[in-house]
Amino acid sequence: MSHCQHFKGDRPCKYYWIDRSWDCSNCQHYTTYDKRILLIKLDELGDVVRSTALVEGLKKKYKKSQITWLVAKNGKYFLNNNPYIDRILQYDNESVRQLQCEKFDLIINLDKDSKATSLTMMIDSDIKRGYGLSKDGYVVPLNDGANNSYYSSLDNWGRKIEETKSYQELIFDISEISYDGEKPKIFLDDGGLFKSKFYEKYNIKEDDNLIMFNTGASSKYEHRIWTKEGYRKLAKKLLLDNKNKVILTGSDLELERNDYIGKDLNVINTTSNYNIEEFVYLLQLSDVIVTGETSAMHIGISLGKKIIGFWGSLPPNLVNLYGLGKKHYLKDLDCIGCYGQFECPYDAKCMKDIKVDEVYKSVGDVLWN
Repeated sequence: MSHCQHFKGDRPCKYYWIDRSWDCSNCQHYTTYDKRILLIKLDELGDVVRSTALVEGLKKKYKKSQITWLVAKNGKYFLNNNPYIDRILQYDNESVRQLQCEKFDLIINLDKDSKATSLTMMIDSDIKRGYGLSKDGYVVPLNDGANNSYYSSLDNWGRKIEETKSYQELIFDISEISYDGEKPKIFLDDGGLFKSKFYEKYNIKEDDNLIMFNTGASSKYEHRIWTKEGYRKLAKKLLLDNKNKVILTGSDLELERNDYIGKDLNVINTTSNYNIEEFVYLLQLSDVIVTGETSAMHIGISLGKKIIGFWGSLPPNLVNLYGLGKKHYLKDLDCIGCYGQFECPYDAKCMKDIKVDEVYKSVGDVLWN
């Protein structure tokens, strides 16, 4: 049975109350889906954010599709209000049971962990793309489009270093649809309330330049963090202009680090002051975000913010800045792509050798050009 897009199943749809549409088949709003698609991207907030480009592409190819996105609890916020997503399910026992009773025309799983890959194998679908779980308990690619990303993940110093495609291009390959420059997007609904309170609290003027320093990263990836000395020297140079407001951001992990960076400087230190939703609103205020390759970078890109990014040991080609900023990394190292998985033989040269003057120039270039 093909249901109307507005069908609820356990209660009348909104048009029942508006138009008194008693007969669904004769209702002017009756529109059916011709394809049911399940997208699985659960974890890693930055990856959830940058995967939002995919749903726009899916809607372009499958215009009358119903897209369901299964996501972990902490990533659900980034999908709210997205016009390309018809249904958001939070990963939990209830949603897992529900999905095992449903049937889809297409499942796309972008995650390689066991909970996502095992669930992909259990749900009924005519076509499955991305990653699944083998009988031996290992992740496997489910289609030709996933092969490149799969084998690159096994070869950090080979295929991953040589990869020229961005993350968005790779997930479009996995999904076997054409990439047409779709960008990640998140949709905020604060209405400017956070901005008005923040500006009043810190006496910020409309013509001030708000420069966010997102100084940390996951503890798993210490080699994607620029030095605290670099951030401190950059702050000093920027603060010579009274219109520049340097705002330090981060979690509890960055409390000591940001105290050092901002000591005796006229900075705004917001470290660990905000939950994830408020953190997004804070990034929305920025004129420039200075950050490593973290979720803050991907949130900033999705908001169309100017970005000055540090890559350190990470392959820079995987991130498309869409013309929003500049990348800083050392091009002459043969170890780009190590992901900080072992003790660095070069004493973190990839971050320590990034020059403050070069970063300062990049901030100025994106601010005033």
